[in-house]
Amino acid sequence: MTDDLIQDKLPFSLEELEGMVLEAVVKFFDTMVGVPVQYEGAKAGAGYDELEGPPPPVLPSTKTVIVGMVGFIGLMNGVINLYMEEDLALRLTGSFLGMSDEELAEDGPEVIHDTLGEMTNMIVGTFKNSISDKGFQCRMTVPSILRGTNFTIETPSTVFRQIYSFRILNAPFIADLTMKPGE
Repeated sequence: MTDDLIQDKLPFSLEELEGMVLEAVVKFFDTMVGVPVQYEGAKAGAGYDELEGPPPPVLPSTKTVIVGMVGFIGLMNGVINLYMEEDLALRLTGSFLGMSDEELAEDGPEVIHDTLGEMTNMIVGTFKNSISDKGFQCRMTVPSILRGTNFTIETPSTVFRQIYSFRILNAPFIADLTMKPGE
């Protein structure tokens, strides 16, 4: 999506959106986990009707990928999907909860899912507050977790989509933002 098209669809510039996403991600990891975040850049995400075949995965990996998803609805509608490999999810859960690898293994994947749901809630909550502060009130949805390998989450090209890449604990971390004005 070109810069001109985003201005037609959204009342924010690409720079404003980037700043709001960066603030939300960095604030969470600085405050709640105490790990540094390296921002690697953003790119437009393709809509499914812009492609001749299926899109490649947002986070290509031979490992299991976990995605935390929280939406927002109101004067602005959208979702932020946070992609990470399972290894990173395990390390972040341990850091966030102060648990050892043994304790995490004992509690099983449910503790990872709960933690990633809360992490996604907090990051999307900060982002939602930023757009609400600009006059676009909205509410958040319940978090969801997706787990698998070699998959894509597709969106129509009629909505804005931007993919923000980070490195956390020397591993890839993706914030995939999809949004459009609400009613």
